[in-house]
Amino acid sequence: SPQPLDSGVVELPAEFTDQEDFSKEPLDARLTSKDLNRRCSAYAELTAKMAEAGGGGGDGAAFTLLAQHFDTCLAEMLPKGQDASLTALAAYLEHCPEVDRASALPLVRRLLEHKSIDKPKMQQLVPPIVLLVAEICECVNVLNEITACLTDLENAKKKTQGFFKKQVAIIVKLVYDLLAEFGVHKMNPKLGYLNVVLKYITDSDRGIREACYSVLVELSCWMGGALDAAKTMEEPQRKELAKRLEAVPEAERSRGAPKRRHRGEKAPEAPDGAAPQQKPLDQYELATAADALKKLPKGWCL
Repeated sequence: SPQPLDSGVVELPAEFTDQEDFSKEPLDARLTSKDLNRRCSAYAELTAKMAEAGGGGGDGAAFTLLAQHFDTCLAEMLPKGQDASLTALAAYLEHCPEVDRASALPLVRRLLEHKSIDKPKMQQLVPPIVLLVAEICECVNVLNEITACLTDLENAKKKTQGFFKKQVAIIVKLVYDLLAEFGVHKMNPKLGYLNVVLKYITDSDRGIREACYSVLVELSCWMGGALDAAKTMEEPQRKELAKRLEAVPEAERSRGAPKRRHRGEKAPEAPDGAAPQQKPLDQYELATAADALKKLPKGWCL
Protein backbone atom coordinates (compact mmCIF):
# COMPACT_ATOMS: atom_id res chain seq x y z
CA SER A 1 0.00 0.00 0.00
CA PRO A 2 1.20 3.57 -0.70
CA GLN A 3 2.98 5.34 2.11
CA PRO A 4 1.03 8.20 3.73
CA LEU A 5 2.16 11.69 2.89
CA ASP A 6 4.20 13.51 5.48
CA SER A 7 1.86 15.70 7.45
CA GLY A 8 4.64 18.15 8.38
CA VAL A 9 4.61 21.68 6.96
CA VAL A 10 7.04 22.20 4.10
CA GLU A 11 8.44 25.71 3.64
CA LEU A 12 8.80 26.70 0.01
CA PRO A 13 11.73 28.83 -1.17
CA ALA A 14 11.06 32.56 -1.17
CA GLU A 15 10.73 32.76 -4.96
CA PHE A 16 7.71 30.40 -4.79
CA THR A 17 5.86 32.26 -2.05
CA ASP A 18 3.93 35.51 -2.09
CA GLN A 19 6.04 38.42 -0.92
CA GLU A 20 4.66 40.13 2.16
CA ASP A 21 3.42 43.66 1.56
CA PHE A 22 5.18 46.19 3.80
CA SER A 23 4.03 49.29 1.93
CA LYS A 24 1.74 50.43 4.73
CA GLU A 25 4.64 50.62 7.18
CA PRO A 26 6.60 53.91 7.44
CA LEU A 27 9.67 54.02 5.19
CA ASP A 28 11.97 55.18 7.96
CA ALA A 29 10.88 52.31 10.20
CA ARG A 30 11.52 49.80 7.42
CA LEU A 31 14.99 51.20 6.72
CA THR A 32 15.99 50.73 10.36
CA SER A 33 14.35 47.30 10.67
CA LYS A 34 16.41 44.18 11.33
CA ASP A 35 14.26 42.35 8.78
CA LEU A 36 16.06 42.27 5.40
CA ASN A 37 12.81 42.00 3.43
CA ARG A 38 11.43 45.13 5.10
CA ARG A 39 14.60 47.06 4.30
CA CYS A 40 14.57 45.85 0.69
CA SER A 41 10.96 46.93 0.28
CA ALA A 42 11.95 50.39 1.51
CA TYR A 43 14.90 50.60 -0.89
CA ALA A 44 12.70 49.56 -3.82
CA GLU A 45 9.99 52.09 -2.95
CA LEU A 46 12.54 54.89 -2.54
CA THR A 47 14.16 53.99 -5.86
CA ALA A 48 10.79 54.33 -7.62
CA LYS A 49 9.96 57.59 -5.83
CA MET A 50 13.35 59.13 -6.68
CA ALA A 51 13.06 58.16 -10.32
CA GLU A 52 9.58 59.74 -10.39
CA ALA A 53 10.79 62.91 -8.69
CA GLY A 54 13.76 63.12 -11.06
CA GLY A 55 11.34 62.98 -13.98
CA GLY A 56 9.39 65.94 -12.70
CA GLY A 57 6.76 64.12 -10.65
CA GLY A 58 6.36 63.66 -6.92
CA ASP A 59 8.40 65.54 -4.31
CA GLY A 60 11.94 65.40 -2.98
CA ALA A 61 11.18 63.75 0.34
CA ALA A 62 12.62 60.44 -0.87
CA PHE A 63 16.00 62.09 -1.54
CA THR A 64 16.09 63.62 1.92
CA LEU A 65 15.26 60.30 3.56
CA LEU A 66 17.81 58.23 1.66
CA ALA A 67 20.53 60.82 2.27
CA GLN A 68 20.03 60.16 5.98
CA HIS A 69 20.61 56.44 5.44
CA PHE A 70 23.84 56.22 3.43
CA ASP A 71 25.33 54.24 6.34
CA THR A 72 22.39 51.82 6.20
CA CYS A 73 22.92 51.26 2.48
CA LEU A 74 26.63 50.58 2.90
CA ALA A 75 26.10 48.29 5.90
CA GLU A 76 24.24 45.64 3.89
CA MET A 77 26.26 42.42 3.75
CA LEU A 78 23.96 40.02 1.88
CA PRO A 79 23.71 40.17 -1.95
CA LYS A 80 19.95 40.78 -1.87
CA GLY A 81 20.34 43.74 0.46
CA GLN A 82 23.31 45.12 -1.46
CA ASP A 83 21.44 44.90 -4.74
CA ALA A 84 18.45 46.83 -3.38
CA SER A 85 20.41 49.39 -1.32
CA LEU A 86 23.05 50.27 -3.92
CA THR A 87 20.41 50.45 -6.65
CA ALA A 88 18.63 53.02 -4.46
CA LEU A 89 21.91 54.85 -3.86
CA ALA A 90 22.56 55.00 -7.61
CA ALA A 91 19.04 56.35 -8.17
CA TYR A 92 19.71 59.05 -5.59
CA LEU A 93 22.95 60.13 -7.28
CA GLU A 94 21.35 60.07 -10.72
CA HIS A 95 18.11 61.89 -9.98
CA CYS A 96 18.70 64.14 -6.96
CA PRO A 97 18.83 67.76 -8.20
CA GLU A 98 21.17 68.94 -5.44
CA VAL A 99 23.66 66.30 -4.29
CA ASP A 100 26.01 67.33 -1.51
CA ARG A 101 29.46 66.78 -3.03
CA ALA A 102 31.04 66.55 0.42
CA SER A 103 28.88 63.53 1.23
CA ALA A 104 29.06 61.95 -2.25
CA LEU A 105 32.84 61.82 -2.74
CA PRO A 106 33.63 59.72 0.38
CA LEU A 107 31.29 57.01 -0.98
CA VAL A 108 34.04 56.00 -3.42
CA ARG A 109 36.52 55.04 -0.73
CA ARG A 110 33.90 53.47 1.50
CA LEU A 111 32.82 51.19 -1.33
CA LEU A 112 36.41 50.21 -2.19
CA GLU A 113 37.05 49.33 1.46
CA HIS A 114 33.76 47.44 1.85
CA LYS A 115 34.13 43.98 3.36
CA SER A 116 32.30 42.47 0.38
CA ILE A 117 34.17 44.30 -2.41
CA ASP A 118 35.75 40.99 -3.40
CA LYS A 119 32.35 39.48 -4.17
CA PRO A 120 30.91 39.49 -7.74
CA LYS A 121 27.69 41.26 -6.69
CA MET A 122 29.55 44.23 -5.20
CA GLN A 123 31.97 44.42 -8.13
CA GLN A 124 28.93 44.65 -10.40
CA LEU A 125 27.13 47.30 -8.35
CA VAL A 126 30.02 49.62 -7.44
CA PRO A 127 31.17 50.97 -10.88
CA PRO A 128 27.85 52.69 -11.80
CA ILE A 129 27.89 54.49 -8.45
CA VAL A 130 31.51 55.62 -8.84
CA LEU A 131 30.75 56.95 -12.35
CA LEU A 132 27.79 58.92 -11.01
CA VAL A 133 29.97 60.36 -8.25
CA ALA A 134 32.48 61.37 -10.96
CA GLU A 135 29.72 63.23 -12.82
CA ILE A 136 28.96 65.17 -9.64
CA CYS A 137 32.43 65.62 -8.11
CA GLU A 138 34.53 65.51 -11.33
CA CYS A 139 36.95 62.82 -12.46
CA VAL A 140 40.10 64.32 -10.98
CA ASN A 141 38.63 64.27 -7.47
CA VAL A 142 37.31 60.73 -7.79
CA LEU A 143 40.65 59.56 -9.19
CA ASN A 144 42.47 61.21 -6.29
CA GLU A 145 40.16 59.37 -3.90
CA ILE A 146 40.84 56.06 -5.67
CA THR A 147 44.62 56.42 -5.80
CA ALA A 148 44.84 57.62 -2.19
CA CYS A 149 42.84 54.56 -1.15
CA LEU A 150 45.19 52.29 -3.13
CA THR A 151 48.25 53.85 -1.50
CA ASP A 152 46.81 53.24 1.97
CA LEU A 153 45.91 49.65 1.06
CA GLU A 154 49.45 49.04 -0.22
CA ASN A 155 50.98 50.46 2.96
CA ALA A 156 48.67 48.61 5.34
CA LYS A 157 50.72 46.35 7.64
CA LYS A 158 47.96 43.76 7.96
CA LYS A 159 46.18 42.69 4.81
CA THR A 160 44.89 39.48 3.29
CA GLN A 161 46.64 39.10 -0.07
CA GLY A 162 43.66 37.51 -1.85
CA PHE A 163 41.31 40.28 -0.72
CA PHE A 164 43.91 42.96 -1.51
CA LYS A 165 44.32 41.62 -5.05
CA LYS A 166 40.56 41.89 -5.60
CA GLN A 167 40.68 45.49 -4.39
CA VAL A 168 43.52 46.35 -6.77
CA ALA A 169 41.66 44.73 -9.67
CA ILE A 170 38.45 46.70 -9.06
CA ILE A 171 40.47 49.93 -8.63
CA VAL A 172 42.17 49.49 -12.02
CA LYS A 173 38.84 48.52 -13.58
CA LEU A 174 37.37 51.78 -12.26
CA VAL A 175 40.22 53.70 -13.89
CA TYR A 176 39.27 52.00 -17.16
CA ASP A 177 35.58 52.84 -16.64
CA LEU A 178 36.35 56.50 -15.95
CA LEU A 179 38.56 56.73 -19.03
CA ALA A 180 36.09 54.91 -21.29
CA GLU A 181 33.12 57.01 -20.13
CA PHE A 182 34.63 60.49 -19.70
CA GLY A 183 37.46 60.39 -22.24
CA VAL A 184 41.12 61.25 -22.12
CA HIS A 185 40.61 65.01 -21.72
CA LYS A 186 39.00 64.41 -18.32
CA MET A 187 41.25 61.43 -17.56
CA ASN A 188 44.61 62.77 -18.71
CA PRO A 189 47.40 60.28 -17.91
CA LYS A 190 49.29 63.15 -16.27
CA LEU A 191 46.90 62.67 -13.36
CA GLY A 192 49.09 59.71 -12.38
CA TYR A 193 47.02 56.61 -13.04
CA LEU A 194 49.33 55.41 -15.81
CA ASN A 195 52.05 54.76 -13.22
CA VAL A 196 49.66 52.50 -11.32
CA VAL A 197 48.81 50.57 -14.49
CA LEU A 198 52.45 50.09 -15.46
CA LYS A 199 53.28 48.99 -11.93
CA TYR A 200 50.64 46.26 -11.78
CA ILE A 201 50.68 45.01 -15.38
CA THR A 202 53.21 42.31 -14.42
CA ASP A 203 51.25 41.19 -11.36
CA SER A 204 50.71 37.46 -10.87
CA ASP A 205 46.95 37.99 -10.58
CA ARG A 206 45.23 37.59 -13.95
CA GLY A 207 42.34 39.88 -13.02
CA ILE A 208 44.75 42.72 -12.29
CA ARG A 209 46.71 42.18 -15.50
CA GLU A 210 43.53 42.10 -17.61
CA ALA A 211 42.35 45.35 -16.04
CA CYS A 212 45.74 46.99 -16.76
CA TYR A 213 45.72 45.95 -20.41
CA SER A 214 42.15 47.25 -20.74
CA VAL A 215 43.28 50.70 -19.58
CA LEU A 216 46.24 50.75 -21.99
CA VAL A 217 44.15 49.63 -24.97
CA GLU A 218 41.45 52.20 -24.19
CA LEU A 219 44.01 54.95 -23.71
CA SER A 220 45.69 54.04 -27.01
CA CYS A 221 42.33 54.38 -28.78
CA TRP A 222 41.80 57.83 -27.26
CA MET A 223 45.35 58.85 -28.18
CA GLY A 224 44.99 57.65 -31.74
CA GLY A 225 47.87 55.16 -31.61
CA ALA A 226 50.44 53.32 -29.53
CA LEU A 227 51.60 54.98 -26.31
CA ASP A 228 55.15 56.20 -25.79
CA ALA A 229 54.78 55.18 -22.15
CA ALA A 230 54.39 51.56 -23.25
CA LYS A 231 58.03 51.59 -24.38
CA THR A 232 59.09 51.41 -20.73
CA MET A 233 57.41 48.02 -20.30
CA GLU A 234 59.26 44.74 -20.56
CA GLU A 235 59.21 43.01 -23.95
CA PRO A 236 56.55 40.37 -23.04
CA GLN A 237 54.13 43.09 -21.96
CA ARG A 238 54.88 45.23 -25.03
CA LYS A 239 54.17 42.27 -27.31
CA GLU A 240 50.95 41.44 -25.47
CA LEU A 241 49.73 45.04 -25.72
CA ALA A 242 50.58 45.17 -29.43
CA LYS A 243 48.67 41.91 -29.94
CA ARG A 244 45.60 43.29 -28.16
CA LEU A 245 45.70 46.54 -30.10
CA GLU A 246 45.94 44.59 -33.35
CA ALA A 247 42.83 42.64 -32.34
CA VAL A 248 40.76 45.81 -31.97
CA PRO A 249 38.55 46.26 -35.08
CA GLU A 250 39.62 49.14 -37.29
CA ALA A 251 36.36 51.01 -36.72
CA GLU A 252 36.91 50.92 -32.94
CA ARG A 253 40.52 52.11 -32.86
CA SER A 254 39.62 55.75 -32.37
CA ARG A 255 37.30 57.53 -29.97
CA GLY A 256 35.02 60.48 -30.64
CA ALA A 257 32.97 62.30 -28.02
CA PRO A 258 32.91 60.93 -24.44
CA LYS A 259 29.79 59.14 -23.23
CA ARG A 260 29.52 61.19 -20.04
CA ARG A 261 30.12 64.76 -18.92
CA HIS A 262 30.44 66.43 -15.55
CA ARG A 263 27.18 67.80 -14.17
CA GLY A 264 26.49 71.25 -15.50
CA GLU A 265 29.01 70.89 -18.32
CA LYS A 266 27.63 71.84 -21.72
CA ALA A 267 28.03 69.51 -24.66
CA PRO A 268 30.33 70.91 -27.35
CA GLU A 269 28.53 72.19 -30.41
CA ALA A 270 29.13 70.45 -33.73
CA PRO A 271 28.50 71.99 -37.17
CA ASP A 272 25.52 70.87 -39.24
CA GLY A 273 24.17 68.69 -36.46
CA ALA A 274 27.06 66.22 -36.71
CA ALA A 275 28.15 64.26 -33.65
CA PRO A 276 30.71 66.30 -31.66
CA GLN A 277 34.24 64.94 -31.82
CA GLN A 278 37.19 65.45 -29.50
CA LYS A 279 40.67 65.96 -30.88
CA PRO A 280 43.01 63.19 -29.65
CA LEU A 281 45.66 64.27 -27.17
CA ASP A 282 49.16 64.63 -28.55
CA GLN A 283 51.88 62.55 -26.90
CA TYR A 284 53.59 65.80 -25.89
CA GLU A 285 50.51 66.77 -23.89
CA LEU A 286 51.31 63.86 -21.59
CA ALA A 287 54.73 65.22 -20.71
CA THR A 288 55.23 66.80 -17.31
CA ALA A 289 55.89 70.52 -17.47
CA ALA A 290 59.51 71.52 -16.79
CA ASP A 291 61.40 74.79 -16.43
CA ALA A 292 63.77 74.87 -19.42
CA LEU A 293 66.02 77.49 -17.78
CA LYS A 294 66.90 75.06 -15.01
CA LYS A 295 68.37 72.72 -17.61
CA LEU A 296 71.04 75.26 -18.64
CA PRO A 297 74.58 74.90 -17.19
CA LYS A 298 75.55 77.21 -14.36
CA GLY A 299 76.77 80.57 -15.56
CA TRP A 300 74.70 80.57 -18.72
CA CYS A 301 72.35 83.44 -19.30
CA LEU A 302 70.02 84.51 -22.07
